[in-house]
Amino acid sequence: MVQPTNTTPLKARLFRALADEPRLVVAEELANGEQRVSDLAERLHMSQSSVSTHLAALHAGGAVVRRAEGRQAYYGFAHPTVGRLLQDAEEIVVAAVQDAYVCSRECCLPTAPSIPGTPQAGSL
Repeated sequence: MVQPTNTTPLKARLFRALADEPRLVVAEELANGEQRVSDLAERLHMSQSSVSTHLAALHAGGAVVRRAEGRQAYYGFAHPTVGRLLQDAEEIVVAAVQDAYVCSRECCLPTAPSIPGTPQAGSL
């Protein structure tokens, strides 16, 4: 396997391709498997032109591939790890949101389990 010596520019291009919100919606829809532009456009309530433009950017970034079948073109993830990347991003975002809304009042903080033979708070 050919391994580039500096993958940073390639990763930056991939992340730039995924950084647009409507484009990310298109990419996330591809987690359901290969799809045609017309099917994506209908499902996402977008124009075919818009979906095609987003897919072209995702393709240029290395996130998706195009497969021709007769007169039809199907788009899907270039590698299964693209789907995992999107899932990992979801987990990161959800964790950050949950942490931001955790109550830090004393009544909501978890209590440490008591260890037999050690004095408890307020018992001294």
